[in-house]
Amino acid sequence: MKVNHLEIDGCNNRKISIDYRFKETQKSLIPIIYVHGFKGFKDWGASNLIADSFANQGFLFLKFNFSHNGVTSQNLLDFVDLEAFGLNNYLIEFKELGIVIDWLEASELNIQFSKLAVIGHSRGGGITLLRSSQDKRIKNTITWASVYDFEARFPKDVSEWKETGVQYILNGRTMQMMPMYYQFYESFIENKQILDIPYQSKKIRQNVMIIHGTDDKVVPFSDAEFLVSLITNSTLVLIKNTGHTFDVKHPFEMNHLPENMVKVIDTSINFLLV
Repeated sequence: MKVNHLEIDGCNNRKISIDYRFKETQKSLIPIIYVHGFKGFKDWGASNLIADSFANQGFLFLKFNFSHNGVTSQNLLDFVDLEAFGLNNYLIEFKELGIVIDWLEASELNIQFSKLAVIGHSRGGGITLLRSSQDKRIKNTITWASVYDFEARFPKDVSEWKETGVQYILNGRTMQMMPMYYQFYESFIENKQILDIPYQSKKIRQNVMIIHGTDDKVVPFSDAEFLVSLITNSTLVLIKNTGHTFDVKHPFEMNHLPENMVKVIDTSINFLLV
């Protein structure tokens, strides 16, 4: 297995950390870009085992950290840059997925770029759908436990947030109080059409597979059903008796993947090889 790490320029003079892996072969490979979700990062949980699973099946699998997700290239497993986290927003993530695609397209890797696939988990699923609707370079799109509407996840009353300039979100794993500055909401409102998942989903022409757990307590599977109703060429796969991360946790200490995550991976690979 060949694994490479690098950094590229992201938004606001911050860096995007990337790693990609593949099995060396003469054959050109189908590339996959994986997009992490809220309070996530490219090395969360079993991400490397998941990446290996795809690479072992003949894909080039690339995952990356959004420049404002709160981890750094010096500390890939902890939220040490909470200021960056607070300054993150959906528009930055939308743009940076495009920047990563730009880099991959310009690279000299032995890939079939015309078969580019994107996989997004949770909030990352929403970003992949937005990008797919507005970026024809993407051939296939897969969402894992995706949200269906960013606006619906904002508080109905933002007056206190506006007055104080910041609200804090508890990270239950690290017990950190993670800041979200009011610019997060302002940025969404100012760029609402670009970031409106229901509106943009109706314009998606790629093949889309939507995978969701029936016991997801973070994003209910009704979100997945709603997305399927909007996206023309979409397929819904429900994984029974599993939640938002398909039984993967962080830190992940096993050397094998949970059965339900294996189902997610196998379903995704079968979809991409059709």
